[in-house]
Amino acid sequence: MDRGFREELKDLLLIMSSSSCSSSSSSIIPRLFVRGRHVGGAEEVLRLDELGLLAPLLEGLPRAPRGSAACCCDGCGGMRFLPCFDCSGSRKVAVPIPDPPPQQQQGGGACRRRTRGAMVAVVRCGECNENGLVLCPICS
Repeated sequence: MDRGFREELKDLLLIMSSSSCSSSSSSIIPRLFVRGRHVGGAEEVLRLDELGLLAPLLEGLPRAPRGSAACCCDGCGGMRFLPCFDCSGSRKVAVPIPDPPPQQQQGGGACRRRTRGAMVAVVRCGECNENGLVLCPICS
């Protein structure tokens, strides 16, 4: 959901693929990381679970009660991201443009519009990421 997190994951996957023999399957997601350490992909995690080796890796980590939403954030529901508060996720905001003196007025550019008598420019929102999302202010 965020370019920064995506780049971090891509870097980790590149490091793993360069250090492993099976580079073809190393970059496939999903991947499981526990306490910052790479555990494996879906097949490796399933194999660890079948062998009874996954539970010890997860021991001591906080667990969500079954059937309970008590662990989830009230703001984002545990997703860590919300639509931007400034642009509502559209990634565009209208910025008012002061009217120039009458002798300097020219035809409006492609990014200018007249809204209810005032000129506005539609610009890229500076608060959200490339998906129109911001980190949840409650849990992030």
